[in-house]
This record gives sequence, structure tokens and C-alpha cells, in this order.
Amino acid sequence: MHGLVQGVGFRPHVARTAKWFAVTGFCGNDDRSVFIEAQGAREQVDAFIDAVVANPPPLAFISEKAETELPIDPYEGGFRIVASVHRPGAITLISPDIGTCADCLREMNDPADRRYQYPFITCTNCGPRLSIIRDVPYDRPLTTMASFEMCPACAAEYHNPFDRRYHAQPISCFDCGPQLWPSIPHIRELIGRGQIVAVKGIGGFTLMCDARNEQAVATLRERKRRPGKPLAVMAGSLPAAQQIAQLSEAAIRELESPQRPIILAPMAPGYDLAPSVAPGLDDVGVMLPYAPVHYLLLGPDDVFVATSANSSTLPLTYRNDDAIRDLSHIVDAFLMHDRGIFVPVEDSVLMVADGAVTPIRRSRGYAPLPVQLGDYDAAVLAVGGELKNTFALTRDGMAFLSAHIGDMGSLETQLAFEKSVDQMQRMHRRQPDLIVCDMHPGYATRAWAHREAERLGVPVLEIQHHHAHALSLHAEFGERSEDNSLEDYLVLDGTGYGTDGTIWGGELLRLGANPLEFERVWHLPGFWLPGGDSAIRQPWKSAVAVLHEYGIDPAGLPPTKAAPPDALALVQSQLETGEQVVRTTSAGRLFDAAASLLGVCHEATYEAQAAMELEALARQSELKVPERSEAHPAPNTVKDLFIDLVVGLRAGREVAELADGFHWALARICAAAVRAKTIGLTGGVFANKLFTKYLVAALAERGIATVQHRLVPCNDGGLALGQAYAGYLKLGGGNG
Repeated sequence: MHGLVQGVGFRPHVARTAKWFAVTGFCGNDDRSVFIEAQGAREQVDAFIDAVVANPPPLAFISEKAETELPIDPYEGGFRIVASVHRPGAITLISPDIGTCADCLREMNDPADRRYQYPFITCTNCGPRLSIIRDVPYDRPLTTMASFEMCPACAAEYHNPFDRRYHAQPISCFDCGPQLWPSIPHIRELIGRGQIVAVKGIGGFTLMCDARNEQAVATLRERKRRPGKPLAVMAGSLPAAQQIAQLSEAAIRELESPQRPIILAPMAPGYDLAPSVAPGLDDVGVMLPYAPVHYLLLGPDDVFVATSANSSTLPLTYRNDDAIRDLSHIVDAFLMHDRGIFVPVEDSVLMVADGAVTPIRRSRGYAPLPVQLGDYDAAVLAVGGELKNTFALTRDGMAFLSAHIGDMGSLETQLAFEKSVDQMQRMHRRQPDLIVCDMHPGYATRAWAHREAERLGVPVLEIQHHHAHALSLHAEFGERSEDNSLEDYLVLDGTGYGTDGTIWGGELLRLGANPLEFERVWHLPGFWLPGGDSAIRQPWKSAVAVLHEYGIDPAGLPPTKAAPPDALALVQSQLETGEQVVRTTSAGRLFDAAASLLGVCHEATYEAQAAMELEALARQSELKVPERSEAHPAPNTVKDLFIDLVVGLRAGREVAELADGFHWALARICAAAVRAKTIGLTGGVFANKLFTKYLVAALAERGIATVQHRLVPCNDGGLALGQAYAGYLKLGGGNG
């Protein structure tokens, strides 16, 4: 059995399963696999192996299974666990951090159990993994638990192959484990009084306050300098989560999974959180407790804001000393412990729509699990993008993706990135033979890639941004699609430096037989964007630019009313003279333009704010696609689409209806460009559920199938996988 099968209780699982069948033999592990020798009647051996595979331990996954026939051993009796075998050069897969399991919760709530209300309870099936690892192999001396000597009771459990805590490296109890301070009741009292607390969890600090207390939430926003970006919340129980969010069966399944991600879900009719939690939106990001301290802190009816502990633009805070230094101006109190965090890990975020699960941020619970690329062994370092950064390292035909790093606009985040890269390379015992980066000349990641490549004496491969998005989805599905027909990719996002020096973002790309080659077969019509990156923060600039492009008089429309007069005059002058403007085909900027034109958002304080608020408004008027097709013929061009919006505005039509019409019409314009029988959808725009639904429906009308991300985010958080795949092909993997 190959995969994540070490340090996850796989050998005890095999031995326990063997008791239910008439088999003899043994099991053991090496650095890459678990080996099982089983002897008995053919039907008993087959049933035994099937049972082992069907119900693996919660943290395990089996990527490959190989069987070999052996001669009968007439003297064999019983079934046993044998000693581990170490293979030189082999490296064990590292498990992600996992939420507290049901068995540990039961013990934590049992007054008769020796770990009753113990805030660090864990076993082989749950708890911290990646966040405490200093080096491999994953043994206690190489984790941040090394300083905590096991008491006799814990040691007995640790060394018993049939105990749930056999070789559970974070094992501890009140007598020998980490300490928490101050008390949980004291912190609950502070939160109840409207105060803000920094809580140290598994992968770093989380800022918490009562999510129903508007004054507390507003104060947190002011102190954190986060004026508008939505805040995630933690509900003390599933019923509490269902009170505030409409959760489908698929959403509940993910919410309660061992990974314990944040789920983006529509607000429920009973939603009663403070208005400042998610202003201007109709979705809420909700999660359940995942660390023992959370279960002790939240009552079943509680809902607390649970957002990353950092100041705006800075990386996650995870050390006690740093927390005191950097968070004291934000929080009123700290809930700390002395178990060290070596690798900081942010919460993961998933979107569930129509039963399909799409990662928005892949971090705790998922990183650093690999994505299989092939059988070729190549060492590639892919440094990712500038926003939502993750990076990837390849070895043994696998791409290992980092936890979420963040936006690379600050020196602190760049230093955190560099440290994380060093940690991953040391854990995998690999230096890259090739470094891959984005081709954007202004990206900090590109500059770092070239400096690092020069230091190591290795080449750099620059990959166009949208090509990397397509390769990311291709790495997930393309090579393994049933008929290998996935060649075309619709890549829609905000910003990507094009091969022609313009800013792309509305592209239909076709990959060649060698996926390193691509053709730009279609794109959204371009327009001149004034002010460069400033237009991202000021959607009114995109609106004025689109109106200018199509000769539409902007007088009296919301963008010109909202823009400062001097700034508006400058932008109009730039558009007239062609100075300080750049050509763009960005779908994201079209969403910005529509949001400003309809008066939804003129100044954005966080990425994609305008598009998110536009989508929320559009859902107020959402109609079924067939009804919409009959009632309102779609504009055939982007120019006609914006003319229709202006005509509708001046005629006094409901802005929600116009917002919905924009999503529907743009989806049909994009769908009309597709000629392939299967199309891959990738790029940050596909985090927009409404637009994606309309596009998939429009394509289905023409018999065109769609493929979307399931392993990595469609946004720039998945970019590193595409870059890594490009490097893997370049060095000889696959058909590169």
C-alpha cells in the first residue's frame, strides 16, 4: 500500500482488521509504504484486503496497491505487526493537521476519563501534524513536542500497537503535556463582554469575538484595518451553523469532515450575526471547532468571529512573542499555550455549489498532501503567484503544495514565503533542478525566483499566468480524462501579464499535444485601463474606461458621480491621450466596471469586492436560465451588454435585475466562443457561483461538457500546481 500510510495508525488498522478474517501473516512499514503478508483461503484473503482498503484510518489515503503471490508457509500462525524497515533516501509523506476525532471528543467530555477537558487531546487519527514537524522522519524528537517527556501512562499507550495512540507523536495529558493560560472560563467571560481575544490553535493565532455583537465586530475591523472584507465565523455546533447558513448535504459533509474547512454558504433566513461580519454579501464563511481548545471555548449556541490573527497585509502570527508584539493593539486578551508551532497553517476555505466542492483556499487539512503528476522523478520549485500565494515542490512524480502563504505585497510575507520554501525543501531533501515563476515583470515571486536560481545555479522557466491556470486544471484532469479530449480552457480572472505585453484575463486557450505549448484561440474584447493597479482598487476607473471604449456618454451615471472630480478628469484625459493606460482583456475588470456602473461598488478595500457584491445583488433577481432566455434575448457582444446596462439604468430598471442580466449575458458571450466538446473552467472568476451556473447551463445547451477544479483553487492559490506541472514536463515528465 503506497500513499499516506505512515504515522496515521495504518498498521494497527491492518492488525485489527485481520482479527475478523481467517488469515495469518504480518504487516509493517517502510518510509514509503505499508507491506502486508496475508495467508488463508483465497476468499478470506481477498475479503481481508478489501476491508483494509475500504475503511482506512481517518488520516490515511492509499494512492497505489500492488499484490504479489507468495508460496504457502505451512508453519505460519497468527497475525502480527513487525518492525519498520528504513529505505535509504526514501521520504515519508507528511500528514496535514486534522480536526479532533469523535473518540477524543468523547473522552474529553467524559468526567471519568483522565483527559477530561484536556485542551491538547489527540490520537493517531487526529490533531496537529504538519504544524509541529521540524524535520522528517515524523518522530516525536523531530517535532515541537520533543520538550514534553511522556508520562508512564502516555508512554504505555504510545508503545501499544493496538492502542489508538500507538506512535501518536503529539500524545500528552495533564501530567506531561503543554499548558494553556489563562483559563477557558475567563476567556469566555471576556468574549461575552464584547472583548476581542487572540486564541492560539493548531496552526497559528485566531482573532475571536462574539459574532452577534456589532460593536465588538466593528472594533475588530477598525483595529485590524480590515474595513470591508468578510470575516469567517466559528459555530459551536452544527445546529448553530444551520441557524446562520443554508447548508446542503454536501456542505454539511465537508463542514463535519476531519479537515474542518471554512464553508462559504448562503445566509439562512435565521441569520442573526452582526451586520459587520459580511457587509454587502449574501454568503457567510462558517466552520465548526477543529481543535480541543475550540470545543472548550464555544458553547453549542455560540458563534464567534474566527479570523486570521494578523494586521492587514501581514502573514499569520503563530509565535507567542510575536503575538504579544504584533497583536496587542488589536486584542484585549490572549489565550496561549506552550506547544510550539513550526509551520504556520491557515484555515482552508471551500465553496459548495450544486453538490460540487471547489477549493477556494487549500491549507489546513489538505496541505501538504501531493497531487500526482506521473512516474518521472523531477525536482521543480514553483513559486506561485503574487496574490493568495502558495508554492509547490515536486519529487517522485508528485507535486507537494504548501499551505496558504498570503499576498506577497509586504516584506514580512515575502520573508515568511522564503522560510516556508526552505522548510519544505529540507523536509523533502530536495534542491530544485528548475525554478518556475510567473512572467509578470513586477511580481516579487518572479524576482525571488531569479535570485534563487542564480544562487543555486539552476535555470528559470517563466510561464504565462493563464497558461499556468490551464496547466493547473490539466494536472488535475487533463491527462486522465476518459477520452483525453480536454484541450481547451476558458481562463477568466482579474490580472495576468500576457505574452504580448498587455493584461490578459478573459482567455480561451488550447493546449497542444505538448501542454507546454498553447494557442490563444479567443479572448474578451480589450479596452484601455487607466492607472494600472490603482484601477483594481477603484472600480469606477474600469467603468469609465469601458464606457469610453464603446463611446457611451458617462454623464450622470454612478461612476462619474462617485469619482473625485480631479481624479475623473485625469482618467478621462488619460483615455483621450492614451497616456498611462494599458490594454486589457480582463473579465475581472468587466465585473468591476458593471459593479460601479450599477452603483454597487466604486472603491474596493479587498480583492474582488466589487464582483462579490455584484453577485450578491444579482442573486436578489436571479431567474432560471430557460425563463431568462425567453424573456430577454442576450446581447451578442460586450459592447451591446454595456449599452443595455446604461439603457436599463436610465429607464429606471431594478439594479438587481440588471446585475443578474450582466452575469447571464456575459456567460452566454463566453459560451458562444467555445467550440470544443469539453471545456475546462479555471481562474478566479469561477469562484462566482452565479456566473459559473449560467455559463455551465449555456454550454450544456450546446452539448458541451465542463470540467472544474476539485483539488486546488481556481484562483491564484492553485497557480503553483500549474507552474510545477510545466516544470515537470520541461524536465522530461509526461510528453514534455
